[in-house]
Amino acid sequence: MYVFNRWLILAIVTCTLFLIIIDMTVLYTALPRLTQALDATATQKLWIVNAYPLVVAGLLPGAGMLSDRLGHKLMFMSGLPVFALASLCAAFSPGAEWLIASRVLLAVGATMMMPATLAIVRQVFTDERERALAIGIWAAVASSAAALGPVFGGALLEYFWWGSVFLINVPVVLAVLPCAWALIPRGEGNPDRPCDILGSLLVMSGLVGVIYALKEMSAVQASLPVVVGSAATGVWLLALFVKRQRRSPQPMIDFSLFRNRQFSSGVAVAIVSMIALTGLELALTQRFQLVLGLSPLIVSA
Repeated sequence: MYVFNRWLILAIVTCTLFLIIIDMTVLYTALPRLTQALDATATQKLWIVNAYPLVVAGLLPGAGMLSDRLGHKLMFMSGLPVFALASLCAAFSPGAEWLIASRVLLAVGATMMMPATLAIVRQVFTDERERALAIGIWAAVASSAAALGPVFGGALLEYFWWGSVFLINVPVVLAVLPCAWALIPRGEGNPDRPCDILGSLLVMSGLVGVIYALKEMSAVQASLPVVVGSAATGVWLLALFVKRQRRSPQPMIDFSLFRNRQFSSGVAVAIVSMIALTGLELALTQRFQLVLGLSPLIVSA
């Protein structure tokens, strides 16, 4: 029975992980329709897409430490209702500002769950061979979800309105919630594990500053003082974050690992690959729909 349970737990956490990752790219095919429905400006459109991954990237290191401190099951179970509520708010957003705020809340729920998914897998799979297989499945789901986002969104938009790409999260979360509560072992947290809230705020604020500068730079009438000020502030905050982590006895990110050429090369390749994948998906889906007039389903196919 326990053997069955741990594979069922793997199905639960990977199903949730699929929703978390797919929400980073699922809007690509829905963007033209929701832009028209919400009368979103070009700047708002960019933040609708990027608010979610940006907040996830900023909060994820701190959320991992908090998960270790409070317990992985508690963080996972707490993130599920936040994710469902944010999905519901996003699906029925009356305006672009509301959708951006909902995407931020969606990112908070995703960040609470994401570190716990892998920790739960490591906790329930004690056999090394089974654990390696389980982690491989977890990684495969994470890597494939980003690529499947536009396909998933295109299929939904063929028959439903743009809010369906968010609303589909709600029944999945409602199905997962009782199963996760019953099957995932509690697991005690480590109260001695520090949680660097200031570090999380520094990295997220720094990323927002740099991204805002890039977006302002691409505007038709870009403001040079705004671009320079945002970029300088973002870089300064990120530098403070790096300095803080190097001085910390238990850093969120161990930057000494980047001295290893193999590790740093692997990270660089992964970053470039992800940027190329998501950038190409976004550009092509918009061109195919807005320029060539193709339907979302044909674009995603």
